[in-house]
Amino acid sequence: MGETVTLSTDIDAQVKKAAVEFCRRRGLKLRHLVEQALIEQIEDEMDLEAYRQRKSEETVPLEDILSARRKSRKS
Repeated sequence: MGETVTLSTDIDAQVKKAAVEFCRRRGLKLRHLVEQALIEQIEDEMDLEAYRQRKSEETVPLEDILSARRKSRKS
């Protein structure tokens, strides 16, 4: 990434306990877990938005694509 900044938030004590235990068992830093979770959430939202924008686009069956590739290789 790049520059780091401090992020402070209040979370449920049981959630923190579970996260700390999860990290301990897997040899992870809590910071890494939180950062990766945030990145995944943001990427998921971006992917969903891209899907929503393109879901009505026409699709081409895979077999048509493979068939066209086979024909072009024979030429």
